[in-house]
Amino acid sequence: MTTPVTSPFAFLWDEPASEPFTTLLRRRWDFLPVFDANGRLERFTGSFTWEEDGFVDALRVKSEKDAAAIRVDHAGGEVWERDGDAFDILCQLVELPAPSDPRAPRIVLGSAPRLWTP
Repeated sequence: MTTPVTSPFAFLWDEPASEPFTTLLRRRWDFLPVFDANGRLERFTGSFTWEEDGFVDALRVKSEKDAAAIRVDHAGGEVWERDGDAFDILCQLVELPAPSDPRAPRIVLGSAPRLWTP
């Protein structure tokens, strides 16, 4: 008999991580799973575009302890970035004010990473 393998992403459906993850889903974030060569979920990414402001929030989760998020402005300037525990990153994204909010980060910290094209 084969023992079922627990997904490293199962934590997303358990409290307390399910609450901020569900909040992002309700906010209509776009999520994309990335699978390894064997068809197992390797990581997932998510993004949300603030149409009226031209900002983009992005998320990458590799495991419960390895996640990162970033907000870039319309020119690709990085205005906010965090990495660490997935639950902490999800909570910080939920609490991050909309770009039009006076409390939102606005100072460009650097250029967002660019995709390399051959």
